[in-house]
Amino acid sequence: MSPFPDDLPPLDCHAHIAPDVTAAQIDALGGAVVFAVTRTPAEAARACQRSDATLVWGTGVHPGVAAALSAFDPRRFHSTLRETCLIGEIGLDRRGDLERQRYVLSRILSAVQDQQVLLSLHSTGRTAALLDLLTDQPHPGAILHWFLGSPDELQHAVDLGAYFSVNAAMPDTVLRAIPADRLLPETDFPSSRRATGASKPGDISKLETRLADLRGLTTQQIRRTFWQNLREVATRAGVLDRLPEAVADWALEA
Repeated sequence: MSPFPDDLPPLDCHAHIAPDVTAAQIDALGGAVVFAVTRTPAEAARACQRSDATLVWGTGVHPGVAAALSAFDPRRFHSTLRETCLIGEIGLDRRGDLERQRYVLSRILSAVQDQQVLLSLHSTGRTAALLDLLTDQPHPGAILHWFLGSPDELQHAVDLGAYFSVNAAMPDTVLRAIPADRLLPETDFPSSRRATGASKPGDISKLETRLADLRGLTTQQIRRTFWQNLREVATRAGVLDRLPEAVADWALEA
């Protein structure tokens, strides 16, 4: 018998896990599927050497980390596209030089045009600027992480075809406003653990309960919606076959 509600494991589309994580530590996640984003090119290089059944490793350049922006090398970044189907964490952040951030993100978006990848995008404090770049350089795998834009910006992102990874620290107004068929779950672990209620990557129980209450559904229905949405965005972006086999199978089962 499956240990998961409705036969689907917890799904976490944006969390931070050290690339030297052990098998025992992965087992402690209880079978959750986690999209493990990275912050720096050095961290990404280590992560992309791994192959784990329930972890999808990303290659990222966090916009709020000055050292990551300085270490960004377009050629080295392009080489990672053969090794991963997840690009993240990337984006724009209110901290730091906007022009430097914009340059790096634009180079990344150019590199992934026509590439079969998902993008986990950070937009804190610079949502409009990020959406402008996505308008000029759209991608079918765009997932906006912890999106707190205005209603007009939300509609703009929806019109661009973006998906949204959400967590239990986000306000009800935003969680209600995002279309159900664009919702994906995240913990952003270890950030804001008290607010998200996540004790570890993949711990989305509080989020599932919140969304079930807000939308008049069961937590099992919410989880199945998450997996259906992952299947849809992965199909649009052409990455379904690039996901770990078990993850792809669960997405197809949903």
